[in-house]
Amino acid sequence: MRIGAVVAVALAIAFIVWLIVRGGGGSSGATKTTTTSPLAAAPHAATVSELRALAVRAGHPIYWAGPESGRTYELSVTSSGRFYVRYLPQGVPIGSKGAYTFIGTYPFPNAYGALKSLAKHSDTSFPVPGGGLAVYSNSTPTNVYVAFPGTNEEIEVFDPAAAHARALIASGQIQPVR
Repeated sequence: MRIGAVVAVALAIAFIVWLIVRGGGGSSGATKTTTTSPLAAAPHAATVSELRALAVRAGHPIYWAGPESGRTYELSVTSSGRFYVRYLPQGVPIGSKGAYTFIGTYPFPNAYGALKSLAKHSDTSFPVPGGGLAVYSNSTPTNVYVAFPGTNEEIEVFDPAAAHARALIASGQIQPVR
């Protein structure tokens, strides 16, 4: 029975990840509507001021792990309105294929409710300072999903070291750019 519960939780998390990755609703009919974000941008080095201004233009928070000395903030915005802030060590070029810490902000109506439902069936969830909730799958522990009540954004925290991703969240460092 415990194996069944673990499988059910893994499938639920996979479903949420699939919803995020697929980029929103589609249509099975002949006509497909695609929304392109006017804020879309290829990866580039961003300043804290640019991140703040972009959050204002987006009309919703953009999350990050706060300032970190000796890091370049690589900002990417997809055509579907997903924001990625990646923390590159000094000397690593923008667009590098290496695995580095990133914080993704995704439009996701009632993200907190969705994660709360998953957490009921999961032992891989924990509270986040500020009233949020974090959920991850044991099959992909380096990717932790976070949401806060009353927001329509899901936050993904990735770090090559799963324990570091969870520590960033548990410390309260995952915050909107201010």
